[in-house]
Parts: sequence; C-alpha cells; structure tokens
Amino acid sequence: MRLKDPFSLKTTDMTKRSKKPRDEDSSDEVGLTCQHVSRAVDLSSVKKGVTGNLWSVCSDCLKERNMLEGEAAGAHDILVCLKCGFQGCNQAKTQHSNKHQQAHLSDSHCITISLSTWKAWCFECKEELSTYCNKKALAQTLDFLQKYSAKATSGTTSKIISLREEPVDTQRGKSQVNSTLIPVKGINNLGNTCFFNAVMQNLSQTHMLNDLIQDVKEKGHKMKICPPGETNLGPLTVTLPSPEPLTSAMFLFLQSMKEPGKGPVSPKILFNQLCQKAPRFKGYQQQDSQELLHYLLDSMRVEETKRIKAGILKAFNNPTEKTADQETKLQVKAYGKEGVKMNFVDRIFVGELTSTIMCEECEHISTVKEAFIDISLPIIEERVRPALIYCSTIVKHLICCIIFMYVSDKKAEKVYTSARKQMLISALPPAGMNLRKVNRHVDFPLLLDLAPFCSATCKNLGSGERVLYSLYGIVEHSGSMRGGHYAAYVKVRTPQRKPEQRRNQSGSREASSAPQGQWVYVSDTSVQTVPESRVLNSQAYLLFYEELL
Repeated sequence: MRLKDPFSLKTTDMTKRSKKPRDEDSSDEVGLTCQHVSRAVDLSSVKKGVTGNLWSVCSDCLKERNMLEGEAAGAHDILVCLKCGFQGCNQAKTQHSNKHQQAHLSDSHCITISLSTWKAWCFECKEELSTYCNKKALAQTLDFLQKYSAKATSGTTSKIISLREEPVDTQRGKSQVNSTLIPVKGINNLGNTCFFNAVMQNLSQTHMLNDLIQDVKEKGHKMKICPPGETNLGPLTVTLPSPEPLTSAMFLFLQSMKEPGKGPVSPKILFNQLCQKAPRFKGYQQQDSQELLHYLLDSMRVEETKRIKAGILKAFNNPTEKTADQETKLQVKAYGKEGVKMNFVDRIFVGELTSTIMCEECEHISTVKEAFIDISLPIIEERVRPALIYCSTIVKHLICCIIFMYVSDKKAEKVYTSARKQMLISALPPAGMNLRKVNRHVDFPLLLDLAPFCSATCKNLGSGERVLYSLYGIVEHSGSMRGGHYAAYVKVRTPQRKPEQRRNQSGSREASSAPQGQWVYVSDTSVQTVPESRVLNSQAYLLFYEELL
C-alpha cells in the first residue's frame, strides 16, 4: 500500500504498535529502540548535504521544476534523510522522500526527520522514533538540524541558496547531476555599501569572470600571445608575475562566495583595496553602482595590463630604452599591443562601438572606434521600452566641421556643413550591462537581440542571424538620486561552455530561449528566491546580460 504521509498515521498504526501509553506532549517517549539507527544515521553526511542546498525545499521538486511560481518554500512538509541530508517532500502526488528511500534500500536511507514537527520516522520499522531512546547520533543530528534551521531562517543571518539541476546528456541520453552552480550568499553591509554589494552579487554570478580569474590567479601563469600575420612575428609564451592587490582580493572574494556552508560574506578586504585605487569611495557615503562598477573593472584592467607587460619584458630579459635595439623595441611593442587585449576584463566585458560620420556635401566618411563596457540608454518618456529599441542606431543629423589647409600663409578656414552620424556595435563582449535610472517601471527583455545594432563585420553576421543575450542579473535602486537603497536580482543557472569553447568559427547560433534557472533576490544579507514575474516588475538600474551560445 502506498504510504501517503508517515506522520499522519501516528493516531492509527502507531498507537497500535506502541507498548506504553503517552500523552500528547511527551513525543520524545514515542517508539522503541530502532535497529536501523546505527546504519541509517550519518551526521557528517547530513551536514554536507544540508549546507550545500536550499534549506527546507524539496531537492527533487527543484530538479523537476515542479515548484509553482511564487509558491512558499515551506508550503509542504520536508523530510530530511539522516543518511545523506537529502531533503524530500511528502506531497501525495510526488512522494519524493519515499522515492528516495526506495531508491536506496540497500544503503539504509530509511530514517528521516520532519522539518515541521522535528519527529523522526523509520520507513523500515514504520515507526516514529524517540531521539532519546536510541543511539546518541540520532539526538545529535536532530540538534544540528534544529540549530541550522534557526540560523537559515533568521532575519539577521544570511541564507545560502544553492540550486541544483539535472541537465540531460543528449549524447548518452542520461541525466547527470551538475554541481557547478554558484551559491547565492548575503554580503555584509559595511556602512552605506549596498551600492557595492548589489554589483558584487551580479559579478559573482558572471560565470566567465569566475572561470578566467581562476586561470590567472597564480604567479607563473602562462599566456600565449599571437600577433597578427602582418607583423611576421611568431607566438610568444610569457610567464606572468603575481596578481596585483585588487585582482587578488577579487579572486578571494569570488572564492568565498562559491564556498558552500559559509555566509554571509564580508567584502571588507576587496572594498578597502578598491578604495586605495579610487579614494572617492572612502567614507562610507552613498555612491552610484554604475560608477563603482566602472572604477572596479578599470582598476583591475590597469593591474592586469601592468602584469602582462611585465611578463613580456621578462621574456626579452627586461630590456631598457638604453640597452634595447630598435628591432627589440618593435617586437616588445607588437607583443604588448596584442597582449594587453588578453586581460580578463577585456575578454569578458569590453566591446567596440564604431562611430561613422558622413558629410552630406562631399560625402566624405570618417570612422572612429571606441571601446565600451556598458551602454547607457536614455528613456523615451512616452514609451515604456528602453531607447535601444528605437534609437541606438538612429542616424543623427549634425553640423560637420571641415578644415581646409592652404599652401599659402592663410590661416585654416572652417566650413560648416550638414552631416549624418551613425553608431553601430563592431565588436561584442561575452557579458555586459545596460544603465538606466528613472522613477517609474521600464520594460526590459529577458532575451536581447543585438543583431540589428551590429555592423556588417561584427561576428560575421549572415542575413537573418540573431545575436542573443540573456538577462542574468539586475541592480535595482529604490529611492531618489539623493538617497535610497540598492539590491540585486541574480539568476542561478547552469554555466555555458568554457571561454575557450565559446563560439565556433562557423557562426552557428542555435540558442533561441533563455536558459532555465532560479531567480534570487538579495538585499545585503537577506536572500530569497523569487518568481520571474517579480524580476520583470523590478525597478532596474543596471541590467547584466550574457551572450547565448
């Protein structure tokens, strides 16, 4: 017979088995000594299983995406397996706790504890167990779970959210458990540093940043620089020195955000290092998140550029202006020009804009290229969508200043004519963000197609091809320009391919929908899962997108 709810049977089946009467308040005296406790209770495994996953939520419901949008985490009773820490529901339709026990019959995963009643149940004995009449391990495990529950649900302590999925292996036809998802932890507010915390939540969920900074974190990292063919120079492998202080602090911070079971995280070391580079952020005054992000990325970019140049000079035995011949100087310059582009900030966040100006009189065309980290969009008041949809590539009319130089001694003469200007994206970054600040809601897409705003040479786009970016993070600002509070929405999702595997040369773009994942709202140390509908209704200030592959 299918067991619907083990704890609902205590007034029928269990009262028949109980050999001594008890009153309703003496639940600790229920049940006899269970012979399965010694094999079915493992405190160390429970600690590992519980601390790395979302508390009081059925793990299988998350895997199967059975949780309804907006459903409270504690809507159903959750039973914790005392062998491994698995959290399963006892819903009549799913019975994930019972299924877990049936799937591990030979390994004795038969004893659970209810997170709503704190009562232990043995599926083999079909008996409610006393935590005092059995071995000490049962009482110790109950004590740990109760303390952990108090900590996880406390308003003063950050929750740690680590969602797991089972992506389908299409080659083998099997599901493989993915443990690469990055946990979401709260970050301590050092004093008006919510502007910093909100940005760091989004950077923590930027998968490519975690991958690349992991690669270059150590002294002695090897970097291969390949200049273009016209330089007639072969590849050069350089050995990088130790990272500079800010980059090292960033790596340590990202590592602490990924470690399971510890939170909230203090950003003090990283924040202090940033203040050394940008003293304007000292004093714990309210600041702007977008300015903070620019200073942070620019400062790390400067550090890594310095580091790469040092590695190139060392490869040439540290030549100086006096000791180096002309050929060595040209080679160092060529390798340096290519090498500095390989810093992890440029590889992740930096794109390129091409500004084209055409004179309407002589039709002379001039182009200027400039790098960008983000795109700041003006908001059209009469519309509820961002201006990117309507005028990022709009042709602007302006006055063109043409300077005629004469061979004679006459001074240069300025002639003003009408001209047209167009700005297109000529190089796309793997990740990026948009900026906006208005005091009302503005619609923004979960999927952003940048193909209409790219030049013909960008990514070798073919006719009808799309360049899709998926939203994975938001910095929200509530309040006015004079003050307010910053919070973050981040999407916990499965990482895409590694940076070196990112886009194949064929230019194939098959992705057409946003990757699945769970949205999480984070306000300093407060962490909670939220439905996608709440994300779309947020007062977004910064939007973080990543390229879909």
